Amino acid sequence: MLLKIMNQIKLYGKPIRVNKATSDKKNLEVGASLFIRNLDPGVSEKMLYDTFSRFWCYRTDSQDPDTGNGKGYGFISYDNFDSSDAAIDAINGQYLMNKSITVSFIRVQKGW
Repeated sequence: MLLKIMNQIKLYGKPIRVNKATSDKKNLEVGASLFIRNLDPGVSEKMLYDTFSRFWCYRTDSQDPDTGNGKGYGFISYDNFDSSDAAIDAINGQYLMNKSITVSFIRVQKGW
């Protein structure tokens, strides 16, 4: 119930996402998230998903939830490093809507 109430509530003018968390070791998968730069504003979530789904991604994010417009960047999540490595090798530097995109791993700083 709390998830439904808190999900998409605006915090500092932007909607937040609330998901379930687990500490069950069998549900903890090692995965990788990628950052995609230089996206054309016309690239939709579906287009981004379709481009990266051949490598078995499970989540994409590239549009502003309020306006539906592209942000110019996006995130892709994978449940394993083999798939994310294959996506980087195949798609980094390729053109999507006439713009060369850059695909890289997300760098997480200590303390996050």
